[in-house]
Amino acid sequence: MLTGLAGCLVSVGCTKSRSSPAATAPARLPAQAAATPQLGSSGISWRYEVNFDGTRELAVAASFNATPEREFSADDSAARFFSKVEYAEGASWTAATQRDTVWLVPCTAGCSVRYRFALAEAAQVLNDIDTAIASGQVFVAPPSTWLLHPRATNKQAEFELHVEPGPNGHFLSAFQPVRDRPNTYRASTPTLDDAGFSAFGALQVAEVPAGDTTVLLGIAPDHLGLTEEQARTWIATSAGAVASYYQGHLPARHTLVLLLKGSGRNTRGETLGGGGPAVLVRASDLVNPSTTRDDWVVTHELFHANFPDIGRDHAWLSEGLATYLEPVARVRVGIISKEKFWRDLIDGLPQGLPEAGDQGLEHTRTWGRTYWGGALFCLVVDVTLREKTGNRHSLDDVLLAIGKTGATDAAFWDIQQVLDAGTRATGTTVMQQLYDELAQKPGNVDLSNLFARLGVHAQGDSVVFDDSAPLARIRASITAPVSTPSPG
Repeated sequence: MLTGLAGCLVSVGCTKSRSSPAATAPARLPAQAAATPQLGSSGISWRYEVNFDGTRELAVAASFNATPEREFSADDSAARFFSKVEYAEGASWTAATQRDTVWLVPCTAGCSVRYRFALAEAAQVLNDIDTAIASGQVFVAPPSTWLLHPRATNKQAEFELHVEPGPNGHFLSAFQPVRDRPNTYRASTPTLDDAGFSAFGALQVAEVPAGDTTVLLGIAPDHLGLTEEQARTWIATSAGAVASYYQGHLPARHTLVLLLKGSGRNTRGETLGGGGPAVLVRASDLVNPSTTRDDWVVTHELFHANFPDIGRDHAWLSEGLATYLEPVARVRVGIISKEKFWRDLIDGLPQGLPEAGDQGLEHTRTWGRTYWGGALFCLVVDVTLREKTGNRHSLDDVLLAIGKTGATDAAFWDIQQVLDAGTRATGTTVMQQLYDELAQKPGNVDLSNLFARLGVHAQGDSVVFDDSAPLARIRASITAPVSTPSPG
């Protein structure tokens, strides 16, 4: 979810061969009238028409409602890959003046802009998942990389994006699709700067079931170790575990998952939420069908996709929730055993304990405190809620209540909204109290005592359970399968 903190471990790649798009002539700038369309009547302030030549370049034509903003830009690191930036002035086109990483465009009466973007070159040079990368004939780049727009945006305005992906190609986006208009999407203008991933090229595309909805999967087949069917099974298993946790109804009704080659033996994932959640998963050809069952990365990232963005300052909670809930979801559907679930917590949670000089989870942002410290907070919340309410309430109630609001990684919540949701969902102040004790101050947790009370004891590489322990019933309830309500 956060650059440099993305989950990583063994998982898988994919694919079935598919012919690459044939080479074509460079993308041509659309022959567009200079007169600016009236966009306001449709509720759209910006409109983009994008053509991909199938191999290297985008040709973009855009129209904008009147704005006093003269500086147009995209991601600063991508500025060098824009060329032939022009704007309509009367009945003719005029080259826009470039100043550093912005272009000066007079648009007080509305304007049209057109340009080219060297997508393949950007992917080769930048080679960065946050801007542009390539995998064979597939290019992944958030729209903030290749869509010029006024620097100042109207928070109430929307834009529309239509993409022609080229012969034999696909375009996938996390933006909300417009019904009955292929490759057309809408989003609010402020989301563009932190928009989720999008992909162009020779993708294998599938709708993967996830509870009562689907996840849109795009596979870049270059150098992956799985067939398309194996990759779909992997993603479906992970998405199914998350959907089961949410009782069959994912908060995110439109999630994009992109799968492409990575390096080494591990799988890496990152989730972006602007305009709609999108998950990028990178797996090398060393990942095979036998390793996908042990993969936790996709499940981890899909928990991010289905939870509101609470900002980098509170990464310990968003990462802690995903770290704790991922094995909870997988053990409940039988992907991992109860013994593995508890053994992994015994091994991992000590990394989240405070060390000398710690100032609490909100202020000490080391790797261990962010991931395992956050997971420790979640376990303590879960156990305490169950203990204080006679197992009537748990952390599940908090997540389900937030999920019912429809909030996903595309929505921003203040952390206090999450804590207040915990209070309302459980009728207790447990989550708030533990936040005050463990997040705002160093706090501490006696893990040995906690595991003993739960009746969990390490034995070799596994664990043994003590069913006479005081919290044995709570231990069992945390990993117990949860039945999914019948539709209606």
